[in-house]
Amino acid sequence: MVIKKADFLLVPNLLAIFRILLLPFIFYFLAQDTPPGYCIAILLILIAIASDVLDGYFARRLNQITDLGKILDPLADKLGLGIFVIFIIVHREFPIWAAALLFLKDLLTLVGAIFLVKRKDLFPMSNNWGKLNSWVWSITVILYIVRFEFLKEIFLFIAVATVLNCTIQYLRMFIDLSRVGAVDR
Repeated sequence: MVIKKADFLLVPNLLAIFRILLLPFIFYFLAQDTPPGYCIAILLILIAIASDVLDGYFARRLNQITDLGKILDPLADKLGLGIFVIFIIVHREFPIWAAALLFLKDLLTLVGAIFLVKRKDLFPMSNNWGKLNSWVWSITVILYIVRFEFLKEIFLFIAVATVLNCTIQYLRMFIDLSRVGAVDR
């Protein structure tokens, strides 16, 4: 893994850093517990989502996929989702067991990635299952924030199904990568 100072100035990495810097502002407006606060928070969340989409687009389009980006992008996603899941647990009666599933999946993914980096010198990238999982959870969190009662229950079911599927898919990927690739260290 190689991280260069110049990587911090690449457009995709700047967008990921921007997303991380938006998080305290989003949380501040959510904590206001007022309709104007929620509106500003939702607007900032949508800006963060757009920057996530642009981050991936520019990384591929400008051929700026870096090891730093492979860390910053999922970090921004996990921090954002984690903060907002904690918010809806505290303020919107989100089920703790569902959040525990999400956090367990993220912990297992982190452990698997660390193993592959340390033992095989491979840095696994997120796949389409992980991206789908992030999108479904983001929608679920937004539905809980705005208290969209009917759809939030449906999306909670879908979110739990995607996190279970994603965990299985990442487990398969980690097993496959641990069998092949670079030489053990």
